[in-house]
Amino acid sequence: MSPAEIFEVELWEHAAVSPPPLHAFVAPLPDEALPSWLLRYAQPFAAAPDVLLLGDGERDLPKHPDWWRKPDPLTVAALARRTGISSERVCSLSFADWPDDGHADVMPERFSRQRFISERPSHQPRRIGVCPDCLAEDEAPYVRRTWTIGWLAACPTHGTVLVRTCPECGAKLRLPGLSSTAHFAPDRCQRCAHRLARATRKLATEPVLRFQRRILEGRPGGAIALPGIGEISWPVAVALFDALLGAVWIDTKPVAREILFARIARDLGAAPAGELADSYQALAILAWMFEAWPMRTQAALAMLRAVRPRRQMQRWPTLDAAIRDQVAALFLTAWPDERNNRERGWWRAWIDYLPKTGDELRAQAFRERLPHRRARLVAIADVRDGLSVEAAAEVADVRPRTLYRWIKRGAQGGLEAALERPSGQLSGSQAAQLAEWIAAASPDEPRWRTNRVQNEALRRFGVEITVYVADRLLRLYGPWRRRKILLRRRLTVAPVYS
Repeated sequence: MSPAEIFEVELWEHAAVSPPPLHAFVAPLPDEALPSWLLRYAQPFAAAPDVLLLGDGERDLPKHPDWWRKPDPLTVAALARRTGISSERVCSLSFADWPDDGHADVMPERFSRQRFISERPSHQPRRIGVCPDCLAEDEAPYVRRTWTIGWLAACPTHGTVLVRTCPECGAKLRLPGLSSTAHFAPDRCQRCAHRLARATRKLATEPVLRFQRRILEGRPGGAIALPGIGEISWPVAVALFDALLGAVWIDTKPVAREILFARIARDLGAAPAGELADSYQALAILAWMFEAWPMRTQAALAMLRAVRPRRQMQRWPTLDAAIRDQVAALFLTAWPDERNNRERGWWRAWIDYLPKTGDELRAQAFRERLPHRRARLVAIADVRDGLSVEAAAEVADVRPRTLYRWIKRGAQGGLEAALERPSGQLSGSQAAQLAEWIAAASPDEPRWRTNRVQNEALRRFGVEITVYVADRLLRLYGPWRRRKILLRRRLTVAPVYS
């Protein structure tokens, strides 16, 4: 037979052979992430999950590190056929039913400071946080699906702040890849084998948990209900959060941020936060702002001396036009320049036509020696620059009615009248009437506060007395037992060892 002869050849297509079902059953645990279940499933076989559970034709599908969040239907079908778990149950271990979000859920520490000060925030795949309380309770440790959400800060079950780095060696916690053959132990650090269930626990405050719960409940439907705003879509909410947190971190001074963080810690009942600025601090800032929207956002911008919101929006040129318009409309409502003219008080004309600008008033405050005059000048300067009285009072750490009183006194008698403290002078008959009124109180009821006496003097005689005068009247004529004032203990000086 000559090599030049022609042969009739028929080609056969090679069909990809899928492996048969395994005679093993490992049920997914509550809220378990899909990679965690696959790694637990393959562990008794001492094989990588992709080799054990996927055929030659499906092994190339899960190449992307975050493939499991929106798994390919072919991969889901192969896993269901191999493990005996229904496709619907497999999909429930992922985020397949969540609307598309871009990278908001994937990026670790999504709202942390690094996101706003770094030109190119690193995207490290498979990053997770763990709850030490959950791991301590687990009979078989596993990774919860919610732990893989980049913006989540605390465990929804225990309220414990998630641990994202090993407390022993500092390694960032990650999910193993699907091709890993190492022993799967999510309760231990992959680098140093430190037991994560023993990590120091930090409890999140209730306002932060409440705000996180609001986001977590609305995220699967793609709409978040925010206090004071209402329901907005998830992309708009993420862009709004970015704009607010960007105003905090971008082009602001550390001293101004410390003032803001101290106020947030006081109002939320938490320990003061430093410059670490992880996801938990970011959610704390947002929770504080939305507890009283938009007053607290106004106060934050004033404390930080941040640029106006119209310029803040220029920081985000890549935003979609429709989203940008919605965020701008929401963000600008937090600035007092958008106030309704019909709500302007009769004293507003005095503020608007002061011969000194806000900067000049602050410069005068810097030269003042008396603390109360400095505080009043700064508060009046904030209102002069357009801040609402409520927000300026929040910045000055006084009640709004106190600032209103300063402004109205200035509108009637000039700036110097607003800066001076009331004389607190009562006539003899007026003091006698107040003393008789105080003495008639029941000794069994709680001791009166000084503001009650101040308000009574203002109501009866139109005289503003100081807190010291009111306190002296209560001490002299009140029927309550005198408080025992203990002597201060001398401070023990530590010995000096040479």
